[in-house]
Amino acid sequence: MKHLPKINFRAFLLVLKNFFSKNLLLKLVSLLSALIIWTYIVDSTPSLTRTKYVEGLSVSVSGASSLNSQGLALATDVYTDYINKISAEVEVSQNQFSKVASSNVGIILDLSNVRSAGVHELSLSAVSVYGEVTHIYPETISVQIDNYDSREVPIDAVLTGIQKDGLWYSIDHDSMNPQQITISGPASLVHKAANVTSHIDITNQTSSFRRASLLTILDSEGQALNTRLLSRSSSTCSASVDIYPTKELGIFVDTSELNVREGYTIESISFQPSTITVAADQTLLDELESLPIELPENMPESEKTFTKRLALSRLSELKYVSTRQVYMTVSIAEEKDTNAINNIPLHGISLSDGYSASISPNAFSVQVTGARSQIASLTANDIYAYVDLTGLTAGTYELPIVIGNNPHFSYASLSPSLAKVVITEIADGDDTATEVINGAE
Repeated sequence: MKHLPKINFRAFLLVLKNFFSKNLLLKLVSLLSALIIWTYIVDSTPSLTRTKYVEGLSVSVSGASSLNSQGLALATDVYTDYINKISAEVEVSQNQFSKVASSNVGIILDLSNVRSAGVHELSLSAVSVYGEVTHIYPETISVQIDNYDSREVPIDAVLTGIQKDGLWYSIDHDSMNPQQITISGPASLVHKAANVTSHIDITNQTSSFRRASLLTILDSEGQALNTRLLSRSSSTCSASVDIYPTKELGIFVDTSELNVREGYTIESISFQPSTITVAADQTLLDELESLPIELPENMPESEKTFTKRLALSRLSELKYVSTRQVYMTVSIAEEKDTNAINNIPLHGISLSDGYSASISPNAFSVQVTGARSQIASLTANDIYAYVDLTGLTAGTYELPIVIGNNPHFSYASLSPSLAKVVITEIADGDDTATEVINGAE
């Protein structure tokens, strides 16, 4: 075997150093010239191409109007379903290679040749600002074609945002323009449209205003529908919003218009609700202290408490009234009379076993007030009066006289108001365990 000659690395490095250090300027000029020549060749030779792979493409639709003219509509949202999911290869000249990007490559789904409803497998096409698209991934996509339909749906304007205390907000529905819109598109989606809402934000608003708002199409469950597949006669609705200050007012009724039977009187009048919220110009609110109630003509005489539903009157200048009718309850009672009842017997109650008691005086008088018809027939025997001896032992006491029956009467001017009670212990062997003697001293 022959031996390879030994390499002198030091000598080799010295040769390389001499090669690059000598005529350096000439070498740089040569390199620059080569780059210029290559650039010229690239720019002047369109046939010199490269293939660029572009990702993250989306689908756009063409021929939709032609499809609609056939009574058909696209029911698949291809943009959402395939957003950033399409790729393509672009054959482009060398000098434009760096310019090719997803922003200048378009993927198109052409619907102009579709003639029937159902599921269709359709080819995709593509255009590029630079070069030519040679391949698309995927080449076809599956779409649902539905029958084309239209329907009119009313617009419901809704206030949103923060309402300030002391202000009333209301949408003037008569001012809405439009008040309904026509929705067109695939029948399966159009039939789901149950309502169209216009949300008007009233945050920081303190006076009436008019504004246009975007429309939202909702299904029967209040969920927003995908409007990409629908066409609308309008996408906005303008409406006026009324804003006025509010005030809480009580209710006034002229009692002279209420008729009660002779011998009876009105004890009280109450209303449900007791106050009503109104909205109007501030100058009008400053003048109002209460709201008048309108009584029916020729109200019959009454001797019993009654409740009646009545309407408020003179409300035309008010912008808002929380309710336009109230329930009035009129409490009616018989007129009262007062009579002095004399010689009312006095009793002692709850005397402990083994004691006797004497009470003086044994009768008293009192002023009794109550319904006239009852007072007229009231006698001393109809009033039960007593002194309470509970827990008392032998001794002398002054105890208050208590009247214990008929809460419909009131009592005053008891004479006397106190009774003298003497309690003694009964001697052993006495058959009387407990004894109360009225009038004994």
